[in-house]
Amino acid sequence: MGDDGNLIRKRTLFSLILISVLLVLSACGGSDSAAEDNSDEATESPKTGLNEITLDDMITKKDNNEAFYVLIYDAQQDYVKNTKLLEAYDKALKDEDMTAYYINIDNLNDEQKQQINTFSEEYESHSGSSHSPFEDGGLTVVHDGQINSAFDYLGEAWLLNTTIDETNTKNSTFLDDDLYSDVKEGIQKNVDYVEKEEINLTY
Repeated sequence: MGDDGNLIRKRTLFSLILISVLLVLSACGGSDSAAEDNSDEATESPKTGLNEITLDDMITKKDNNEAFYVLIYDAQQDYVKNTKLLEAYDKALKDEDMTAYYINIDNLNDEQKQQINTFSEEYESHSGSSHSPFEDGGLTVVHDGQINSAFDYLGEAWLLNTTIDETNTKNSTFLDDDLYSDVKEGIQKNVDYVEKEEINLTY
């Protein structure tokens, strides 16, 4: 009887150890699965309209010679909200079945702003002087490892950053007819630039 009791205890102990090992393996498997899911989300294609992008992701895409639209602006977050800047661009892009990213320089830390300064210097070295997306703001086209402005390409200006400030002061929004018309016109200039330069967007 004593031997039977010892045998039962050993079997019970072995079963507990086996269950513990299986639980550990199951937990590890769950972690890998979660990582795979996150990876899928990270590589998921952007939706039609406006999509937020981090500076690091924008740099990676640029360095990988991807081609895409990105709205660059430098404004306080409450100004952006009050003027409905993002809503206007999102609506105009969706109306044309287009996709673009956006990034607010004002939200970046000092190190990231230094990277933006470097981009600005690189931009000035290969562009004209009518428009800078870093100083003035606006929709741009990233392709061939460079950030380019359709406004500069056409010798025109679009002072988006200044317009955001003025619009906030006037309690107006970018969905108002006159400003919304400017938004749509700016988007069309970028479309024309992409077509003339035969750029293949890589969304």
